[in-house]
Order: sequence, then C-alpha cells, then structure tokens
Amino acid sequence: MERMNKQETAPILEKFKVFVANNSLLETHPSIAGISDSFPIDKQPSIYYGTGICTPKQLSAELPIDILSMMLVTERMRRQFDLGEIYHHIADTHALTNKHFDQDAVKKLAAKTEESLTQIAKNLGLEHFHFILASAFDQTSSYQEILNSFKTDKHEYVQREVADIEWYRKEKNVYLKTGWIIQSAETSLGNDERVFDREYKNKINGDVSFLYLKAGRTLDKARPKASPYISIAGESRIHIKKGESVSSKLEKAKEEFGPDKQFGGTRRYLLDILREYEKIYGSFNMSMSFEERLQMIIDKATK
Repeated sequence: MERMNKQETAPILEKFKVFVANNSLLETHPSIAGISDSFPIDKQPSIYYGTGICTPKQLSAELPIDILSMMLVTERMRRQFDLGEIYHHIADTHALTNKHFDQDAVKKLAAKTEESLTQIAKNLGLEHFHFILASAFDQTSSYQEILNSFKTDKHEYVQREVADIEWYRKEKNVYLKTGWIIQSAETSLGNDERVFDREYKNKINGDVSFLYLKAGRTLDKARPKASPYISIAGESRIHIKKGESVSSKLEKAKEEFGPDKQFGGTRRYLLDILREYEKIYGSFNMSMSFEERLQMIIDKATK
C-alpha cells in the first residue's frame, strides 16, 4: 500500500485526533497514544474490531445494547473521514478451544451472533459492515503463515489475536483497530486489549493504529463495567433483542440503585450511545423520553 508523507497526512490526521478526543465513548489518552503518525488516513484504510462470544466460564446469553458503541463509533469515523470497510471479527475459534463448553452450543451461538449482527446492520443501514467468523479463515494458508511467522512467550490466545490483526491488515487493508478497555490507566488484567496490541507492535509492527472504547455498563452495582458485546445469564442489562423492554429493566434497576438516577453511570453511558446515534441518523423527537429513545433504537435494529 502506497504511503503518504507526514506533511501530506498531517492536517487530516490532526482532525481525526480531535474527533477521537471529543468522542465521549472513547478513552481519550490511550486512543490518542494509539494513533500512528504513519496512519494512511487519506488512503481509505478499513477498520477492524473483534468480539468474543464467551467469558472463560460462560457462553454469552444475549447481545447487550452496548455493542452499538462499537458499531456507531466506527461507522461515524468511516463516514466523516471517508474510510474503507468495517470488519467485525467474531472470535468463535477461541470459544471452540475451551473444553468447558459444548462444541455444538458454541457453533450455534456463533451462527446466531453472526445472524443477529447482520440483521442489526441491515436494519440500521450500515452497508459497509462485514461480519466474519474466525473459523471461516483461520485454517487458511495465509493465516497459518502469519500465525507461524513469530513467537511469543504469552498464551496462544494472545498469539492468535496478534495474527488476527495482521491477517486483516494484509487481506482487508485494515490500518485501524478499535477495542475496549476497563479503564484508561494501564492494567495487567487479561481482558485488556492493550496486551494484544502491544504484542502486535513488538512482534510485527504493521503501522496499525489502535483506538479504545470505554467498557460497557450493567445495571448491577456489584459489577458496573463489563464487555460491550457479552452478557452472561442472569446479568442485569439492557439487551438488543426483540421484545426487550427498556422501561421494565430500568424500573427494576431502581430497586437496587434507589435515588441514583444515573444507575451508577449506566444512564450517562447509554446517553452517549444515543448521542452517537443522533449524529449519524439525526435528532430524536424532543418529546421522547430517555427510555423511549432507547426503545426506538432497539425496535428498529431488531425488527
């Protein structure tokens, strides 16, 4: 891919950094730090992000509405800066290697997740999204060549994550990866995507830039932050599915949070998703309540 010199890319790259700094769904400091000076923003690079379908102990039960943070932020970036395609990677292979899970259940969940996300994108008019299962390509010679081209002292999961990034860069012209992190400050937690990204830079360094979304939010005081794409059974959360009742979920949450009208920060987070939605699709009717706006999005996305 042809590279532009720094003088040519500087103006638009600075505008991109301003966009990132002003987006309330992104963690500003690690995201700004993750933007490469050689990011070829004028060459319509594509965007990539990966989502899992399980925790180490449980398969995901539902898609939380928080997944829209990833979808809407990347779509607005694509539109505003005339970027390429958006590749949503579904890491089913990682779940398939977990001996705790029934293999057929994993395959069914992966297929259901791909189908649900495809329908959401269609309903929201997100024409440049591509949903790809890891199992659809991770046995190909091109992927295996990347996987075997470097060594790491970290877990196989990390090695696969690094190989995924490079595969998308080589095969899909991806030079921008978005992920999520629990907090802006550095952490040694295993679910922090900076572990994968640092290892990619150390082992391959293909000039990919990295942005970090804020963690998803639950309606559970004991576990306020969580993955934006996995919701386990019994978790108090708003889901993006047919028949979901936002008002019922929030009314029940009031029993736990009492007078805290922000539900421990969850309401503020969901308001940020609503604002991102408005920036793409236009403003809601001013007479609509917070609950009604969320419900409208869910109903539209899952019709």
